[in-house]
Amino acid sequence: MKLYVMPFAPNAMRVQIFMLEKGVATDVIDVTPSLKGEYLKINPLGQVPALELDSGEFITESLTICQYLDEVSGPPRLFGATPEERAHIGMWERRAELALFIPSVENGHHTHPMFAGMIEQHPDWAKTLIPKAQRMIELMGDQLDRTAFLAGGEISAADFTAALGYFALIAFGALPPSTSPSVEAWAQAMMVRPSMAPLRAAAEFLQNAPAGEGVTV
Repeated sequence: MKLYVMPFAPNAMRVQIFMLEKGVATDVIDVTPSLKGEYLKINPLGQVPALELDSGEFITESLTICQYLDEVSGPPRLFGATPEERAHIGMWERRAELALFIPSVENGHHTHPMFAGMIEQHPDWAKTLIPKAQRMIELMGDQLDRTAFLAGGEISAADFTAALGYFALIAFGALPPSTSPSVEAWAQAMMVRPSMAPLRAAAEFLQNAPAGEGVTV
C-alpha cells in the first residue's frame, strides 16, 4: 500500500497516527509538488490523504481510510469489535470530529498567518466555532471522570480524533488547556504515545512556520 500525504496536513496526520498505533506499514509519498498536476488523477478534489491499495485501487477521506485499515489489520480494533463497541466509539468519534477536529482545522485556516494569502481568511467566523469546542471539552471532562478514555477503558479512534482537535486548538491559541484534571491526565497520556509523533512534529512546525507556508486538509 501507498499513502499520499502533505506534511502536517491534519487529515493526513490523522491516518499516519492511526497507522502507527496499529502498526500498519505503507510507503508514504509527499504529493506537495503535484497537487495541481498528477495527484488530481488520484483525487480530483486535490485533498490528502489517499491510500493506494495493492490492487491499484484508491481510497480517500481520512476516516474511511482509518476504518478500512482497522478492518484489515489485527487487534486492537480501534473502531470496536462488537456492534455495541462500534456504536459507542462511533458516537464519541463523531462528536470529536464535529466539535473539535473540524473547528481546529477551520480555526487554523482562518486565523494563522501561515495561511495568509493562500485563502480568504475570516477570523471572526472562526471565533464562532470555539463555544462548540468548549462545550465538547466540558463533556469530555465529565466522561473522563468515569473512564480512562472517551469510549471506555481502552483507547479508541475517538481519542485520536479528539486529541488532534484539542491540541490544535491550543496550538493555534484558540483555547487554553483544560483545567479539568481528567482532561489534563487524558491529554498527557495521549501526547506521550509513540504514535503521536506526527502531532508533536506538527506542533514544532507551527511554532516556526512563516506566513504563506501552510498545509491543507
